[in-house]
Amino acid sequence: MIPSKIRQLRLWLSEKLRPADPPAEPDPDIYNLALGNTYSEYWNNLARDRETAYFGVAGKPFGEPATEETLDQHGEASARIIAQKLGISQDDRVLEVGVGVGRLAKSMAPLCRHFTGVDISERMIAIARERLFGLENVHLLVLDQSGLSRFPGNCFDKVYFQVVLIHLDREDVFHYLEEAWRVLRPGGRAWFQFYNLLHPGGFREFQSAVEFLKAKGDKLRGRVQCLTSAEVRKFIEQAGFRIREDLSHLGEVAQPFDFKIPDRDWEFYLIAVAEKP
Repeated sequence: MIPSKIRQLRLWLSEKLRPADPPAEPDPDIYNLALGNTYSEYWNNLARDRETAYFGVAGKPFGEPATEETLDQHGEASARIIAQKLGISQDDRVLEVGVGVGRLAKSMAPLCRHFTGVDISERMIAIARERLFGLENVHLLVLDQSGLSRFPGNCFDKVYFQVVLIHLDREDVFHYLEEAWRVLRPGGRAWFQFYNLLHPGGFREFQSAVEFLKAKGDKLRGRVQCLTSAEVRKFIEQAGFRIREDLSHLGEVAQPFDFKIPDRDWEFYLIAVAEKP
């Protein structure tokens, strides 16, 4: 999230993001180190109620705190792009890693035969179960650790990560890429989204993390992290994938997207669509 958006949210979230368990000294900043040192702690505390959970997965859709309607609208736009790039069909078994509250899943699940959504946060999954109730082809699971070890190999046709890998350390990013390759069937296709360090918007994200470190003396667990296009290519190819250049957007700085972007943050996205040989 860019600095201007952060400033807009300070008053609204100054109380909301104080961790529920365990109690901690209140932090006037909306990004609070007491939210947790692990991925599960951080995202569980961020999802202590629906308002903060929705903020965690979508920021402020259309410039306002999310409602059920605007969250669905915001997710539908991204889901439509991902489904088209992945070529999702009614016969596919689809996995979303970092399903959150089901922002994308609500639009994606009706497009495929079987939809699985996983998340490191049990609180996010609990909200997703309520929001996706009635979709009979949906299966939601809490991950007990980073990775996809609970799934056998070659069991999904399509896998996607949207606004997930940007919150992970690079070692965890590469581990998830390897795991995505393992669980995809041969010929299966994956979508990986990153923030671009070389784009001015991406570099502002990096600068914000540096300023937080200097002010707080530590790094926020859920901070946004950025890669370059060359790093993304290296990681994906070393994980065993073949990058589909005709479907990806991995320009060094700016991306000539072949679709209308849902919001301005997409201007500093790196999108890799890859296949398992």
